[in-house]
Amino acid sequence: MRISYLPNEYSQQRQREKKRKIYPVLMAMQAEYYRRQGHHVIWDSPINDADKYVYKPEDIPFSCLPPPDREFTQWWKYQDNGNFKYHPATYIMSAIGCLWGGCTFCVENNVQYQIRILDSVIDEIRKCKDMGFREVFDDSATFHYLGYWFKNFCKQMKEIDIKFSCNMRMVDADYSMMKEAGFRMLLFGLESANQRTLDKIGKGTKVEDIKYIIKASKAGLEPHIAVMFGYPWETDKEAKNTLELTHYLLRKGYAKTAQASFYSPNGIQGDNIQHRKYVNKIYGVWKYPEFWYNKITDIKCKEDIVYLWTCIKAGLFS
Repeated sequence: MRISYLPNEYSQQRQREKKRKIYPVLMAMQAEYYRRQGHHVIWDSPINDADKYVYKPEDIPFSCLPPPDREFTQWWKYQDNGNFKYHPATYIMSAIGCLWGGCTFCVENNVQYQIRILDSVIDEIRKCKDMGFREVFDDSATFHYLGYWFKNFCKQMKEIDIKFSCNMRMVDADYSMMKEAGFRMLLFGLESANQRTLDKIGKGTKVEDIKYIIKASKAGLEPHIAVMFGYPWETDKEAKNTLELTHYLLRKGYAKTAQASFYSPNGIQGDNIQHRKYVNKIYGVWKYPEFWYNKITDIKCKEDIVYLWTCIKAGLFS
């Protein structure tokens, strides 16, 4: 069978509000699955006579999937995004679904959480290191931060010596151990500064759980926070609460970077359009001297300077 994979800017996204060119690692794993079965797979090259066209991940059991062939799936096309500080870099997925899985706006809602065998994940990361990659981002909806798997992952990562970033819940994890293992950036879904909203979207967190973001930062990690505006039930005051909390975390250096999007469950834009103005207002943090002081004192190497400039450009032209 001839299978044509045509990844797009939504193929690896958990929301449809923003286009983003992220390496579609799950699709790439599925493409390699079909290749190993003997199918003729075409990647990112439109053809007219394919038996099947694939634009988004299919429903293939995650446990059956091999690591992707990064050369075949053209990893170099996906370097220009804010998840990477050290280049070249690539994505993996150590799990599918989410340890929480209850957020109503996310495509991982109610998806069964499945984690790969530890040896398979470590072997893939070693091969990434051998290919010359300097950083790996695990795009599992939530990194598995519990128990034997997590402790042994950290232990083996110390031997590989590669920067590692991932998506993370606001929980009381062993952030010091993560730092020692080579973890760099942790992407926390803060979503809102209002408990009413966190409850409505099924986030399963409390506003005061930002203490875990602060704990991660103090352990030497680089928290990145994601928030949303445009919830149809929120008042202007509540939207400002989220903006102010985002600015506070950035000013203090507890969050190193941040992103904001507009609430659009199932790809349908909400009707609270007047709150869209707050999406770009998160970049207004540049007005605070305290923010720049912490940014300057965070500079330790040339990659820090390049990454800071990349973030500045993103804020200027967003």
